[in-house]
Amino acid sequence: MHSVSDLRPGRYCPTGYYYAPASFAREPEILADTVYIVGGLYGNLPALDVVERLAAAETSATRIVFNGDFHWFDIDPAAFAEIDRRVAIHTALRGNVETELASDDGAVGCGCAYPASVSDIDVQRSNEILARLRGTAQRDAARRAGLAELPMIAVAQVGGARVAIMHGDPESLAGWGLAHDRIADPRHAEKLARWLQESRADVLASSHTCLPACRELVSGDRRSAVINNGAAGMPNFAGTRFGIATRISRHAAPSELALYGVRIGEVNVDAVRLDYDHDDWVRRFLSMWPEGSPAHGAYFGRIVAGPPYDRAVAEPTAVMLEETRIASAGHD
Repeated sequence: MHSVSDLRPGRYCPTGYYYAPASFAREPEILADTVYIVGGLYGNLPALDVVERLAAAETSATRIVFNGDFHWFDIDPAAFAEIDRRVAIHTALRGNVETELASDDGAVGCGCAYPASVSDIDVQRSNEILARLRGTAQRDAARRAGLAELPMIAVAQVGGARVAIMHGDPESLAGWGLAHDRIADPRHAEKLARWLQESRADVLASSHTCLPACRELVSGDRRSAVINNGAAGMPNFAGTRFGIATRISRHAAPSELALYGVRIGEVNVDAVRLDYDHDDWVRRFLSMWPEGSPAHGAYFGRIVAGPPYDRAVAEPTAVMLEETRIASAGHD
C-alpha cells in the first residue's frame, strides 16, 4: 500500500496512477530491431521532426514509443492537434500530463508528484501550465477521450532483451524511483533488483523526472540496464540545445548521435541527441508562453541554456545487485 503525506496539487500520485511491477511480466506487444523511446516531448514540434527523421533512416524494423508528456507547452490549438495526430501514428503511453488533460479533477494539479526538493513556486507554475493546457484540450472531446484510453506501460522485445517502458517507475505513472539520484544510490539497489525480477525485464526505460541518466545493473555475469531519457523536447545538460531520446537496438547507434550507453547482450541501449531547430522552437515557445507566463518563468532559461546538470552525472556507471535477487529477471 502506498502512503501519501502531501496531498497538495502537484505533490502526490492519485490511486489510479499505480500498477504492479509484475504488470510488465507479459508477452511483449512491441517487436522490433530498433525502438526509439521518446519521453518529455513537451509539445516541441521541431524535436518531433527529428525523431521521425531518425526513425525513417533506420534500415530494419523500427518503432517509436512516446512514453508520456508529449503534450505540455503546446497550448496553441493547431500545435496541440498536430502533436496529437502525429504521435497517434506511433505507439503512445500517457504520462501525468495526458492523464490530467483527460480529467476534470483540478485537485491533482499537474500530476507530477514532485518531491520535496522541487520548490513550491515550480509546483505552482506546473499546475498553472496544466490548467491552461487543459483549456486547449477541452476544445476537442474526442482527443481528450483518446488520451484517457492510452495505456500507462508497454513491453518491447528487441533482440534478446525485454524492455519495460513506462513514464515514471515500475510502480507508478509519476514515480520518481528511476530518477538520476535514486538509481545512483546504493540504498536503492535492492528495489531495482526487485523491480527487474518482478517485471522480468532486462531494461527499464523511463522519463518523467526530466533529467537523463543511465546505469548498468550487474549481478554476477548478468547485465541489465536502467535508462531515463530526461526530455526529448528540451536541453538536458548545461550549455546545450538538444533533446535526448532513448534508442534500444540490435544495431549500433550512429556515432554522431550516440551520447552514452551500455550493451546488454546483443542489444545497444543508448541516449541519442535530438538536434532540433532551436531558433524555430524558441519562436514557437514565445508565441505561446511570453515573458511573465508560468512556462516562461519555469522553463525558458533551460530552453535557451540548458539546466544546471552535467553530462558526467548521466553517463553509465555500474550498480552492483545481489545475484540471488536478480537471477530470474527476464527469464521464465
